[in-house]
Amino acid sequence: MKLTKEEKIALLNAKATPTNKDAKWLQIAKWNEEHADALDDYVIIALRISSALKAKKMTQKELATQLGVTPQALTRIIKGRQNLTLNKVRQIEKVLGISIMTIEKEVATQTVTTTEQPTALSL
Repeated sequence: MKLTKEEKIALLNAKATPTNKDAKWLQIAKWNEEHADALDDYVIIALRISSALKAKKMTQKELATQLGVTPQALTRIIKGRQNLTLNKVRQIEKVLGISIMTIEKEVATQTVTTTEQPTALSL
């Protein structure tokens, strides 16, 4: 029996539609889509960590131990699959002796001037 064009298209569409909505690749694709704006930052962080490990001749396992995380958690950090707290970033920087990110600290001096005369409070 020969399939019609419409039947072939329907068959292809059925095969192209994921049957398992919880498939790992689908979860990763969804995560990438949700975090697209930060992916470049994750790549930079991963490169800095990897370069520092290589320069220090340190393994990921050794770094994980010093950070108090599992090797799997460190792998997620390096792959950009783990959100980092500022404390964890600072801890990585301290252990590796590198700078991952810089926050400009500016002391804001603000002068408050008022032209109104203070009013008495009435109770």
